[in-house]
Amino acid sequence: MNLETFLLIIGIGFLVLIIILLPIAWQIWKTVKGVTITLKTLNETLPAILKNAAEMTGNINNSTTTINNEIQTISNGLNRFYSATSGIVGDVRNFSPNAVKGSLFQLFGNGLAIIKGVRVFLDVFFGKK
Repeated sequence: MNLETFLLIIGIGFLVLIIILLPIAWQIWKTVKGVTITLKTLNETLPAILKNAAEMTGNINNSTTTINNEIQTISNGLNRFYSATSGIVGDVRNFSPNAVKGSLFQLFGNGLAIIKGVRVFLDVFFGKK
């Protein structure tokens, strides 16, 4: 095989390779062109999308802050109510055994007896019988 034949075979091989790769290169060129158009559209709409996302994030943050503040306010009110009622309940719990055992219950019972006695005395005295 001489050099001319070898170069002819190599040249024909390159020509066949170019003919095979030409449709692939054409398809790649069309795909790149489509991607360029898509990228241009995305670059035009992306700032608006990001602005909307930033607004939504701000609104969510504001809502979360407002909800946290309201929950804190309600929690403070419930804590005050709990403190007040636990104090009252504690006072009643401490006071009620003393009232039943102690002089307050006896004073109340004696007061009712005195009132009943005074009423009977007045009924007899004025002769309502």
